[in-house]
Amino acid sequence: MSEVSDHDRSDDAPGGKVTGGEIREGGRPIVAGIDGSTESERGVRWASRLAVALDSPLVLVHALGLISRSMDWHVTTGERIKTIETELLPRWTSFLDEDEGAVEWSARIEHGTPSRVLLVVADEVDAAMIVVGSHGAGTSEDPFLGSTSHRVVADSHRPVVVVPPSTNHPHQRSGAGAMASGIADATP
Repeated sequence: MSEVSDHDRSDDAPGGKVTGGEIREGGRPIVAGIDGSTESERGVRWASRLAVALDSPLVLVHALGLISRSMDWHVTTGERIKTIETELLPRWTSFLDEDEGAVEWSARIEHGTPSRVLLVVADEVDAAMIVVGSHGAGTSEDPFLGSTSHRVVADSHRPVVVVPPSTNHPHQRSGAGAMASGIADATP
């Protein structure tokens, strides 16, 4: 077993920052995207339950590319990473530590688009699967999947679980989305 903490890697280490809990021997890792949204939390909760059931570590992945495009931050990348590590990530993952020892997890903060970063990290850790929460704001051609989940599903050679938004989410649809919601709500 190896301990992983935010002090184990330098700022310029390949692969970005790593924070979180201990990684244990067991099943192959499950990679899940995390961005602070309700949908992301829903996906991470689902991935966490599956990781416990499979005795697998959970690797949470946050992509910096989305923040730099969606927010008008005029700070250095190092300052953004520090803010995410010290303020946002603890808030986004607090529920993982509520159940002492339930899931062992780590988090990576990487540069790039969310879909690309998820795929690269999944390859690096030889993930058993990738889990993403969907905002349900897809295109008219694919009304269930959002752009990130669509790209991950299209480009991955690993199994991908797309956890749809809750049934009271404004983008939740009937049909395939409702059916997938029932599947994702099932305890792994």
